[in-house]
Amino acid sequence: MSKFSERLKLLRNEKKMTQQALADLVGVNRVTYTNWENGKREPELDKIVELATELNTTVDYLLGNSDINLLDTSKKDIQNFTKEEAKELSGALMENMNTIFEAGKKKFNMTDDEMEAMKVLVIKTISKKKQKKTRKMILLIHKTL
Repeated sequence: MSKFSERLKLLRNEKKMTQQALADLVGVNRVTYTNWENGKREPELDKIVELATELNTTVDYLLGNSDINLLDTSKKDIQNFTKEEAKELSGALMENMNTIFEAGKKKFNMTDDEMEAMKVLVIKTISKKKQKKTRKMILLIHKTL
């Protein structure tokens, strides 16, 4: 079984979700989802992004490219980061955002200009809405840099 399959099952179980529930959230049937979890098939990038979002993890962690679930990092952990760790976290979060944007660009056949406008819109939304935890985390990371 691949790291992706193992982590998919682990994160789903941590959330106490059934395969059917997660399959419904990402818009596939249960058999398709089960094949992903059993390592028989792999989802398209847009579905990986949806899975990561529903499971509150990064794409890199879900795919096995990182052994740290950056979205599960606490404020206390971040405060104890060295400058190098803070830079790594900041870079990894930016890379994860870029992966998500690329998946959206492909899925919706967006131009580069439309993609840049979308990035600005997302940043504005994050800074204005109830994403205080994310905003505080980003500010905390930048303070340590």
